[in-house]
Amino acid sequence: MLIAFVGLIALANGITGSIGGLFDMPDLTIQMILGKVFSPLAFIIGVPWHEAEAAGSFIGQKLVVNEFVAFLDFVSYIKNNELSEHTQIIISFALCGFANFSSIAILLGGLGSLAPTRRADIASMGMKAVLAASLANLMSAALAGLFLV
Repeated sequence: MLIAFVGLIALANGITGSIGGLFDMPDLTIQMILGKVFSPLAFIIGVPWHEAEAAGSFIGQKLVVNEFVAFLDFVSYIKNNELSEHTQIIISFALCGFANFSSIAILLGGLGSLAPTRRADIASMGMKAVLAASLANLMSAALAGLFLV
């Protein structure tokens, strides 16, 4: 399932790159769009503005795909020394959690088999659970950035 989803992201990157080429932006990717969308959130948790787009991209990838894919992208930035130590600490904490859309499916599959009559109730709570878990995770990242550097 995860491999198929990563393949769909690669397909979406190809499509957005083609569409971006029409507007003189051939490098347009889903990660770039996520970086733009989540950069204010990264800034709010303590990432400097000049690094917020990259950090926002990692946070968005964690939410949309999963934390493993986000960490793989994050490691390439660490190896190239593209982010400050402060940002690396914040993003390390921000990516350490299971708050993503695939977790809703895992939750629904696991709890839905235990209580099949409550499957609709469980599904209705999925997005709320991801939001609450994401906020808790980002709060931990903000506190780590405040105290660890």
